[in-house]
Amino acid sequence: MRKEGSRGEQIALQYLQNKGYRLLKSNFSAPCGEIDLIVYNDLYIVFTEVRMRAKSEYGHPLETVTLSKQKKIRKTAELWMAKNPRTTLQPRIDVIAITAPGGGFEAVEIEHIENAF
Repeated sequence: MRKEGSRGEQIALQYLQNKGYRLLKSNFSAPCGEIDLIVYNDLYIVFTEVRMRAKSEYGHPLETVTLSKQKKIRKTAELWMAKNPRTTLQPRIDVIAITAPGGGFEAVEIEHIENAF
């Protein structure tokens, strides 16, 4: 994993924990894809895709969540749910986009899209 990806997941996890979510699994990998963070609260189990860009000149992080990537995430989430049938929580797929203006990691902007697709 690239340094930016790992740092982005740390930032996203802290953000989600501050909102009351608890970590269930990070970097869940299956043949069909990977989910960066699986978190939950009292109502939802949330499959979270984290996208980070150190410089805005490369475009907004949300632009990198292509239709193909969405299909892989959805399929991977469905596989996780099938392997964990005891959960009674409503599944949801979120995307967290993190940008670091100026190319640094000190000051970041976080955009959290709930039920993204």
